[in-house]
Amino acid sequence: MSENNITTQSGKLGIDDSFNFSCGKDLECFNKCCRDINLFLTPYDILRIKKRLNITSNEFLKIYTFPLLPEEIGHPVILMKMIPDETKNCPFVSDEGCMIYTDRPWSCRSFPLEPVSDSETALFQIIRRDFCRGFEKGRPHTVKKWRDTQNAALYEEINDEWKKVTHHEKFSSQNLLEGNSRDVFFLGSYNIDEFRDLVFKGDFLKYFDIDKKVLKNIKANETELLRFAFKWLRQVLFGENTLKRR
Repeated sequence: MSENNITTQSGKLGIDDSFNFSCGKDLECFNKCCRDINLFLTPYDILRIKKRLNITSNEFLKIYTFPLLPEEIGHPVILMKMIPDETKNCPFVSDEGCMIYTDRPWSCRSFPLEPVSDSETALFQIIRRDFCRGFEKGRPHTVKKWRDTQNAALYEEINDEWKKVTHHEKFSSQNLLEGNSRDVFFLGSYNIDEFRDLVFKGDFLKYFDIDKKVLKNIKANETELLRFAFKWLRQVLFGENTLKRR
């Protein structure tokens, strides 16, 4: 998630450090953080939300998102479409708050904490928006307690598996912004339903020897299917032996 008027608080917080923050309808800024933003979606975000809406990933992508191909990132990214009116609200926000709260995207649930990615230990920094009143009347939380209540660790665990693709040492050897490599990346990252069809309805199993228990697991569990897709991407894009060939 990004917005023009964002600042990061100086200093870093460890997992047991405390900060003050609250969010709720009693604050005059309620829902402002869901308006006119660049809301980037991770593969797991898309999986959770499309499942919540009971639609396919392809339908979700067409109705609620749009892709970007930023050269500085080097792979397709997906952003949520804001409502095309004067509010420019997220399509899932109402006067009562987020309508998909338990399945909201990672960047929404992680706020106001942001991991410090260059750190070997678990460190975080505070992100502030100048309209946000949540710090003024906020209750104290430890970093650990806040992250636990937001279920952030599960999202980050799956994001870290995706980073094995997007941060791969051979990443720069592939042009993931056009052609077949882009389409492969998009399929394995964002369109979990079409990837399932590739595995179970296409010729996938003619080329890969997948254990029967694994097949049963990924057929029943979409999160495991997504993890499997990341392994497939590492093999087809970078030549890793993550899957056994026939």
